Amino acid sequence: MMKQRVLPAPAYAHYVCYPEFIGHYSDFPQHAERRSEGMLNSYNLHLVFDGSGYVFQNGIRIPMGIGRGFLYPRGAYQQYGSDPVLPWEVRWVHFSTSLSLPLLEEADQSQGYFFTFDLNAGLEHLFEEMYRLSAAYETQNEPRLSAVLYEILVTLLQNSEPLHGSVPLEIRHSIRRTADIIHNECERPWTLESMSRLAGYSSYHFLRLFRSTMGKTPNRYLSECRLARAKLLLVSTEFPVERIALQSGFQQSSYFIKVFKEAEGLPPSQYRRSFRS
Repeated sequence: MMKQRVLPAPAYAHYVCYPEFIGHYSDFPQHAERRSEGMLNSYNLHLVFDGSGYVFQNGIRIPMGIGRGFLYPRGAYQQYGSDPVLPWEVRWVHFSTSLSLPLLEEADQSQGYFFTFDLNAGLEHLFEEMYRLSAAYETQNEPRLSAVLYEILVTLLQNSEPLHGSVPLEIRHSIRRTADIIHNECERPWTLESMSRLAGYSSYHFLRLFRSTMGKTPNRYLSECRLARAKLLLVSTEFPVERIALQSGFQQSSYFIKVFKEAEGLPPSQYRRSFRS
């Protein structure tokens, strides 16, 4: 099966990302590409959902099986293809973007980013939506096409790992599940040790894994969750500041007021007046 669509340039010129060429191949063992440097002036993303194939990078053949993908930057030399015996099912998109995302930067710097991704992250559904929108193209579909492509890139950012990455996907999922519990129960007297025990790691490893996965330390994340809870209570209830401090995980209202003012630039009482007037 070969499904592909070429999209016209968007009528609106200021999308942060936009698809140019979209496709879905399966049972197509002849699929193979070899593009010289400078030939393709757009990013090229491929995700493998079944079967197998390969890419070449610096003369080295890299296997591409289920749950693997690759992203080439603009102008890069490209060589890849399907396994003729076990052809891949691959969904792909060529796109332009002005975004600055780590996976795009990695592709730009190394002339190719090769990764594993979570098959349960909803990417297949997003590609199907983008294909439906492009197959029934109308100019009114342009904002959604851009939005779906952006969602694909951000989903990959959160649910992919370099082929030789330091934090496997299953560990990242474990850290995120722990982060969700901390967020939902931020009023608890969490310590680094209690958060580490919840995740099942030593404090040292938990700190490293959390910072790598979430982009911040556990204590900073906890503080942000508590402040978000406090802001919601300030604007949605008549509770006194002392009660809001306790329900947000701050044991002392004086410390809560200090932290809140440092983060928001104004004390809790003024924040409440500003957002409820």
